[in-house]
Amino acid sequence: MGDPCHYTMVKNRNHNHYHHQYSVMGHTTQHLNGHLHHQHHYQHGRRHVGGGDGAGGRSAIEIIAELGSESNAHGLAKIVTSRDNKRKVIWALMVIIGFTAATLQLSLLVRKYLQFQVVELSEIKDSMPVEFPSVTICNIEPLSLQHMHPLPDEDTALFKWLMFTQLFRFSRKSFFGSVRAFYENLGEVAKNMSHSLEDMLIQCSFNRENCSTLNFTYSFDGNYFSCFTFNGGQLQDQLQMHATGPENGLSLIISIEKFIPKYHVYGIYNMDNNVLHSAGVRVVVHAPGTMPSPVDHGFDIPPGYSSSVGLKAVLHTRLSKPYGNCTESKLYGAQVFRNTYFACLQLCKQKLTVENCKCKSSKLPDIPDLNVTFCGSIKNWQDILANTSGKYEFGDLIETKGLDCAEELERRINNDRAYEKDCGCFQPCSETAYLKSLSLSYWPLEFYQLSHLESIFDNNASKATRKKEHFMRVAHTGLKYVVNQSSPMTDAERKEQAKESSDLIRQNMLRLNIYLEDLSVVEYRQLPAYGLADLFADIGGTMGLWMGISVLTIMELCELVIRLLGLLFNSEKELPSSLIHPTTTTPANVNGRGRGCCCGGPGGCGNHGNQCCGGNGGSSNGHGPYPMSNGDVEHSGGWEGGGGGGNSHHNSGRSHDIGSSAFDFRRGVESPV
Repeated sequence: MGDPCHYTMVKNRNHNHYHHQYSVMGHTTQHLNGHLHHQHHYQHGRRHVGGGDGAGGRSAIEIIAELGSESNAHGLAKIVTSRDNKRKVIWALMVIIGFTAATLQLSLLVRKYLQFQVVELSEIKDSMPVEFPSVTICNIEPLSLQHMHPLPDEDTALFKWLMFTQLFRFSRKSFFGSVRAFYENLGEVAKNMSHSLEDMLIQCSFNRENCSTLNFTYSFDGNYFSCFTFNGGQLQDQLQMHATGPENGLSLIISIEKFIPKYHVYGIYNMDNNVLHSAGVRVVVHAPGTMPSPVDHGFDIPPGYSSSVGLKAVLHTRLSKPYGNCTESKLYGAQVFRNTYFACLQLCKQKLTVENCKCKSSKLPDIPDLNVTFCGSIKNWQDILANTSGKYEFGDLIETKGLDCAEELERRINNDRAYEKDCGCFQPCSETAYLKSLSLSYWPLEFYQLSHLESIFDNNASKATRKKEHFMRVAHTGLKYVVNQSSPMTDAERKEQAKESSDLIRQNMLRLNIYLEDLSVVEYRQLPAYGLADLFADIGGTMGLWMGISVLTIMELCELVIRLLGLLFNSEKELPSSLIHPTTTTPANVNGRGRGCCCGGPGGCGNHGNQCCGGNGGSSNGHGPYPMSNGDVEHSGGWEGGGGGGNSHHNSGRSHDIGSSAFDFRRGVESPV
């Protein structure tokens, strides 16, 4: 009969593994290895111990492989799905190269973004009211010669000061011959000798309505003394313009109070002063609420002319941090001002002077909180002049350490701007500037002088015209004599009187018109040169170019993280002991029909009957401890030992047909080849 156990190997073409085929007593049977059944349940228990995703108990490697094969990142899917190892390596290298290039380019993009560069765009804004500027006027000649007339006698403080500056020597001689030294040493006396607006302002109109001295605010400047600002009140009370032209702007007729001294009286000319000793007014056009600086930002308007100043508003809008360093803070000097970079630096210079020289300068904005004296102040100058101590003689050198320190500090600051770093000054976030165009015309014409003076006196426009000794009254009286035919004057005398009156008017009077030329506002606005939206767009383009990654790919990564976290949390749950410690061998239950064993695989052989055992000692009883499950293979041609564990059913010499396997071999169970 031959060998009762005939062993053959048949290759399954569909599953690419070998079946062990037996021929028992002329009957072809297929014996499924019982070890497959046992190994399947053991592997199932191991997956639960290692954690699962809640849908089949899959491992972390399987989850990563699944999502990698479905990923929108082209290279990752190629690595996972490729069966050829060489192809996997090539795609892995391509992914590494793409990732490196994308990282380098992304670092450049982030670096560009962190530079916070800005661009400035210009835009013309129409159909909106324009803020009328503040206008500050100062008489170029600080002292009113009319207030000094008659000349001071020997008992006055002014006369004593003039004597002191002439009889003694100073290291800064030019300074002590200036009006600044006069103010720093005589204080209130100098202020009382300055000009008053009531004496200067002859006529005022704004937007075709009359204005007066009540519309001006007072300020003091160390070079020009008294200055007066139109539209210098609170910001909420600022004037808005809706029309252009001189008739709708500010129009002022000003008397500079020029005094013609006697021929034997002359003043001292200071060669070091480049702004004084001339006739006219100093005008500053600046944004409302800001600090005026007549010396640095002003322009001169001469008498005898009608001056037209056309303005065009320019708005600067700047960015704050991180793109810029603009600020909305206020400046605190003699009063609260809106911030400008120049005014902030001027106040900083004053603070530096106080810190280094223990005194303040009248050339810079005053800060009342700084309780120090002026650098050019000589406290006991009257005692030195009277020589009460007997220590001084005429011609002695008077020490001025504070002034020397301030002058040296000013020279150093003007040549080195490093001090600005410690000032903490920044540009305002919103600033209005005004472009100016100036034109002059001869004014007033002699033909209209008499009529003009009569209209001024008849309307009694200002306090200046009330004074009997005012120059315009003298000119008015002289012109009346000229035109009066009944007056006993020859033609030569009439001509001389007309010329004298006309010169007096033109040497003392001026007209100033300040108006808007255009209601369009040019805004220069800063914008981020490379914003956050640009950064995201470039990041998307870079990732798509080098790796094919988009936002959906990032969502896939988030899904992977969530599933791995779920896998980690599920692994900590307590599992049944039968899954954590699976049974490795199970005693076979045979039906008592003989105990022959045929070795169908790498398992052991029994010594009795025709019992067939799978590899690794599985059970041959169809009623073993594990029921038929996924991994049991059924074929119509007999019993085959498969690559796994399973149960064989042997019943009265006839065989059962076992269906095809439903077990997924790609889920980690290898074929026992």
